[in-house]
Amino acid sequence: MKVKFLFLIALLLPISLLSYEISFNKKFSKSVAPDVLVASVNISIENESEGFIASHIEKFTKYIDRNKTVQKSHGNVTISPKYKYFKNTQKFIGYHGNLRYTIKGESAKNINSFIDDLIALESKYDKDNVKLRISKLSWTVSNKLYESNQDTLRIDAFKWIEVYANSLKNEISKECEVKNININQSSPQVFRARTAQSLTEKRISNIAPISTNVEIKIEPNFVLECKW
Repeated sequence: MKVKFLFLIALLLPISLLSYEISFNKKFSKSVAPDVLVASVNISIENESEGFIASHIEKFTKYIDRNKTVQKSHGNVTISPKYKYFKNTQKFIGYHGNLRYTIKGESAKNINSFIDDLIALESKYDKDNVKLRISKLSWTVSNKLYESNQDTLRIDAFKWIEVYANSLKNEISKECEVKNININQSSPQVFRARTAQSLTEKRISNIAPISTNVEIKIEPNFVLECKW
């Protein structure tokens, strides 16, 4: 009778008392060489005439738009008045114009050629208070390369947890099954390699920063259900 009574209690126990869950995180990562060279371009023009500034900005804009060897983004043009203050008096002294772009390319040769042409174009208008600044030249990871490696890491994580769950049977004599895998979706991280010196100071463009590998990673959360 005692054995039958204990057996009846076991049948009435909820399944949660006959199993337990294991939850933990694990990092998976890959070392990747950045594949896109990025630079910011800023053209600054000062003059008493707003029309003069607009026409000069248009010349640079046409060159940048015509060039198909590099990718352009975040284009922005501003023209604003300038004032000088003297003894609490405001005096209009002209206009200040800015043209900003971000350029990208997989080929350092194409980026350098593009920058060489910009410098040559600027030299024609030096006397007109036209100043070109190209800085923050660096290697970064493209969205395509980032997503490709994220997919590979996810597959690695799925394979690893299946092997790990099966190994627990031998290590702790428990049947464990994968109950849940949570891999948070996030926007591509911004990876920057070493930044080169300002090209405005060098006045030459045949300089590319050293490309150093960066780490792409995921850290999924695993939930295993193990039975007694």
